[in-house]
Amino acid sequence: MRILFMGSPKFALPVLKNLIDSQHDLVAIYTQPDKPAGRGNKMTSPAIKLFAEGLGFKVHQPSSLKDPKILQEASQLNPDLIVVAAYGKLIPKELLLIPRYGCWNLHPSLLPEYRGPSPVVSAILDGKITTGVTLMQMDEGLDTGPIISQEKIRIDINESVKKCTEKLFAIGADMLIKNLPDLISGTVISKPQINAFATTTKLVKKSDGLIDWHTSAEQIIRMERAYRPWPGIYTKWGNKIVKILEVKLHRLDQVCESPGKVEKVNDNIIVQTGKGSLIVCKLQLEGKSQVSGIEFISGYPDFINSKLQ
Repeated sequence: MRILFMGSPKFALPVLKNLIDSQHDLVAIYTQPDKPAGRGNKMTSPAIKLFAEGLGFKVHQPSSLKDPKILQEASQLNPDLIVVAAYGKLIPKELLLIPRYGCWNLHPSLLPEYRGPSPVVSAILDGKITTGVTLMQMDEGLDTGPIISQEKIRIDINESVKKCTEKLFAIGADMLIKNLPDLISGTVISKPQINAFATTTKLVKKSDGLIDWHTSAEQIIRMERAYRPWPGIYTKWGNKIVKILEVKLHRLDQVCESPGKVEKVNDNIIVQTGKGSLIVCKLQLEGKSQVSGIEFISGYPDFINSKLQ
């Protein structure tokens, strides 16, 4: 079977690797264009491109999938199936109609729950203890197509969004290969999503990482896991930004009179929240290096008894 693959970030690599190792014909690899990243805004290639070109594959990086030339190019490749794994852009109807078997997508949630761009972030923020990955037939909607296969996993209480996402796509990569023979034999069974149970996620913004100290200590810990490494969580100390890089629970059910107030207890930085308190283990003042809590208050003793915003 002739397969066209579309994916971009590092966690989509297991999907591409499984397709390369399969008996199927990988006719093309599409990924996002190079983008400026980091402090120097250096042009950076997607992980899929770096890996594929390292193996000698030609990689396509269209700026728009709606461009008639791109659609003609894809049509001329004559794919039987397009496989999408975190490509990062909506697939237009014209492209969905090109392959004989349509397009399959791996989505890191148990659809119809958490449709959209940030399913794993949302599951962690909501305090879910389980999530999963879905193999679906794509249609014109946002993650609304029929479900081909799903697998549920447990979310570890200390697991970051990065680790959880990597785990889900590794499972999805095997799920994809397992279901391809049924596609060829015509025995794939898919089921429509129940829209009444659907939830939709939003694109994560940098501003989402700003801590509201009136929320609970438990919720702020979820934020740290969900937003690591980007956008991270941060707070305002006067007119300065302080990144909070590592936190631990101090007290869960403590009733605090002054959320955001910083205290020192046994050489630890303790911050009160709306419910409970946190130990700030590692932090970074804007423009400075990251340091431990005890190192920070040694350099900035007035941090103690201040109130974070």
